[in-house]
Amino acid sequence: MSNRMDNNKVAARYAKALFESTVESGDADAVARDLEAVNTLMNQVRGLAEFMENPGIPAEDKLAFIDQQFGKNANPWVARLLRLLVENKRMAVFPHLVVHFNDRLFQRENMTRAEVVTAVELEEELRERIRKTLQASLGYSRVEIQNRVDPGILGGVIIKVQDRVIDGSYIGRLEELRKQLVKS
Repeated sequence: MSNRMDNNKVAARYAKALFESTVESGDADAVARDLEAVNTLMNQVRGLAEFMENPGIPAEDKLAFIDQQFGKNANPWVARLLRLLVENKRMAVFPHLVVHFNDRLFQRENMTRAEVVTAVELEEELRERIRKTLQASLGYSRVEIQNRVDPGILGGVIIKVQDRVIDGSYIGRLEELRKQLVKS
């Protein structure tokens, strides 16, 4: 637990420095896209994160990999960041760093993410209506919707935005009804 908290603090410092530098240079949006792409790659390519974090693998091998894979394909800020993380033996903080960087970007742009849990995949029209309703009611200039399907909620919707949860699911309503019946 302590190590995860330490990684989170270290990631926040790296993210802050990267964010401030890239905002100043006008590259923050491009860097955010490339950070997301690298993070997705790290999660999807089996063994890649382990390779990058493994202290038994020489840093030179990791740096050569970064230069080969990201040197020409990624934003120079991202390639430099990856090199810095490897050199400082901090590659484990990368996923946390991406979250912190995006949080700063979202805050600057008055944006937020909403997780929308439904029993079935949302159709685009309904997704857009939910997005517009959340933007208007919460005062954000943009809300990104991430739809998660959970057939266990039976129907309706659960919306999670930062520390708020709006439970409009059938299972949530049944639970409320159960609580009311127990009180009576």
